[in-house]
Amino acid sequence: MIMAIEIELKFLLQSINNAQLEAAMTGAVAERVQGETLHLLNSYYDTPEHWFQHHGMGLRSRQQGSQIEHTIKLAGQQHGALHARPEYNVIATERVPQLAAFPAEVWPDNSPVAKLQADLTELFRTDFQRQQWWLTMQDGTAMELVFDQGHIAAQGMQQPICELELELKSGEVSEVFALARHLVTALPLRLGVQSKAERGYRLTGSAPLQVKALPAEASPQQLLRLLQHNEACYMQDGSTDAMLTVSLALNRLAQWLKGNAALQRWQPICTQLSAKASLSKADDSLFFGSDYNLLLLALSEHFMS
Repeated sequence: MIMAIEIELKFLLQSINNAQLEAAMTGAVAERVQGETLHLLNSYYDTPEHWFQHHGMGLRSRQQGSQIEHTIKLAGQQHGALHARPEYNVIATERVPQLAAFPAEVWPDNSPVAKLQADLTELFRTDFQRQQWWLTMQDGTAMELVFDQGHIAAQGMQQPICELELELKSGEVSEVFALARHLVTALPLRLGVQSKAERGYRLTGSAPLQVKALPAEASPQQLLRLLQHNEACYMQDGSTDAMLTVSLALNRLAQWLKGNAALQRWQPICTQLSAKASLSKADDSLFFGSDYNLLLLALSEHFMS
């Protein structure tokens, strides 16, 4: 049994190749080692009532060649763009996860583990190629960068996967943000909020993305979550209501930034982004722009400190 805290940033992109990614890393890291290309086939399981989803948990079976690994991910914490969550991994010999192999600490009190096992069903799959790089920064911080390309499949439908994940292995979280800032200025990336599992659940029709209105009162952290949620809504279907709410959330954040000495320099950029989002011709180029993603990184790093 292996338990770890996964700390990562996710980036979504439309098109890129290994050469562009290698070029972007040049000079940004002290050392990089390219790993092998892996073919990963993942099945995600839940009950018909989506017990795991409702408890903020994910249950995955991953096959790489002849090796099978079962994983439970807990909800953990999300600081804007940064995801920090516990995960439990078990080496297995069969495809369907055996819940008894996971420790008792995984389960909420009074969880009906035997019934959950009996009710398990495969909801969706992810099938992708993964290219790995092992990175070392000047201060010795170690990270893994992976480039995933493939698709999510559920109920006869597919959705493409094209994303980067930057995961801290040892050292300082601040170095993850430093490299992320470099990458979003060098490549056409946007920070990703939704995991592959969340996108898979939505492909099944569970918990579809819907625009969330701006409440009368909201903390800066809540505004950031609302901003990223409505960004995802816009990327899903081009909703003008989603873009309008993005503009309003950015405007409210700009007002808060004006009085925050540590982040005050981002206030004019946030105001400009709000104005751009309010235009009738606003499009998804806003979300792939370096100013927008650098703002999200600055806010995420500030809120986790």
